[in-house]
Amino acid sequence: MKGAIVDPVWNFDFNSAETSTRSAEERLAYIEEAQIEIVWILDTHPHADHFSAAPWLKSKLDAPTAIGEHVVGVQKLWQEIYNLGDDFATDGRQWDKLFADGERFKVGELEVEEYISPGHTLASIT
Repeated sequence: MKGAIVDPVWNFDFNSAETSTRSAEERLAYIEEAQIEIVWILDTHPHADHFSAAPWLKSKLDAPTAIGEHVVGVQKLWQEIYNLGDDFATDGRQWDKLFADGERFKVGELEVEEYISPGHTLASIT
């Protein structure tokens, strides 16, 4: 069976200011137990409300990461607002694939179509 992971969380504890991969490890254990071949690790938007565990999961599963192409606009906005400097990449290179609005891809036999759905962020996708 093939599958995708959507919006994996890299845990952050506010009291200790420590991060962990606890939630991602729980997903990974389920994936291994259910024998699911992960073909995509997807972020639906750039996350200001949590850290994405997509890079960590990619290192464990060797699956590509993706997000909608409008993420670059949010990155440029964040670079300016948070004074992140010129070394902060604003071209989406943190993901393997930037989906265009309406682009189609497959998760196993299931055909998926990405749509821009701004709301939570300017770059949210469905």
